Amino acid sequence: MARCAFCDADFKIGPGDLLLVCPYCGTAQTTDGAKFQDHYMIRVHFDQYEAQTTLLDWVSKQLGVPADLPVQTKFVQTQQIWYPFWISRVDADTTYRGLGRDAHFHNEWPQRRGAYKNIEYFWKPESGQFTRRHEINIAAVKDIDPDVRGHPIPTRAKEYFSHAHAEEFDGKVLHSNMTMEQAKESAKQIAIDRQTQLILSEVDKIESREDRIDVGETFLIHVPVWELEYRYGNRKYKASVSAPTGYVIESKYPRSMAFRAAGIGVGLIMLLVGIGLIALALDLLGFGAIFPGGGLISGGLLTIIGLVLMYKGASRKEAKEKV
Repeated sequence: MARCAFCDADFKIGPGDLLLVCPYCGTAQTTDGAKFQDHYMIRVHFDQYEAQTTLLDWVSKQLGVPADLPVQTKFVQTQQIWYPFWISRVDADTTYRGLGRDAHFHNEWPQRRGAYKNIEYFWKPESGQFTRRHEINIAAVKDIDPDVRGHPIPTRAKEYFSHAHAEEFDGKVLHSNMTMEQAKESAKQIAIDRQTQLILSEVDKIESREDRIDVGETFLIHVPVWELEYRYGNRKYKASVSAPTGYVIESKYPRSMAFRAAGIGVGLIMLLVGIGLIALALDLLGFGAIFPGGGLISGGLLTIIGLVLMYKGASRKEAKEKV
């Protein structure tokens, strides 16, 4: 339990919560009772009904979904969760020296211009500079779905946090599991990693580098997400929909019997064709080896694809799509 330093109310917190939001007055504060000023939110623009309608409309357009899903679906649980994210704007300037791989080409084939008999690879010294401004989002809770963690946040639409707005939709506001200082350290490392990827797009080996990283504006923002659960037939499926934008973050849904039967049928045909090509390539049928190399490769690929399609068709696991 914790006590709000501003309205004196008691409220529950978890063992890893470091920055708290009072569920009564909405004040963001540290565990020591210090008020946190840079606390924002993204306003809800899709209510419960609109989120459910958007989800069903999107799911019904996915491949293999039963035609009667929008009619037969029953929502069994709907909850709005306000996830905390730390947003940092980081200016990064990196100079580097490294080695890039290059090649000399010798002995061009007379029958085909641009094709060479001999290629000699060598290392070429290279250097350069990357200057970038990164906006880095860091989920402030540990137990968060990876799709929710990585979904786009329209930070330009941020406004100061209003607990009354969250209460309007009976939203559950989560506390942050990290402090601003921890968030800045994480943002700095992520910016360095992004700079590294930029360098590696130009060179194969980094010999030396110098990074100048400035972690600038950093704030906490709460983003509302509709966590939905619906029933179709005897099974339940979960989905997440962004409350500000209606973006379907992720959704699980069933496949129709017709789609699964088609998957098994097409997969079986490809499997038989693949086995036939392999048999011809290995002369197992006594006709002589036909396309021994290409037949083995093509037959193997068709066999693998056929097995995958048959597994997908036979599997009763719900499908999961990301947007």
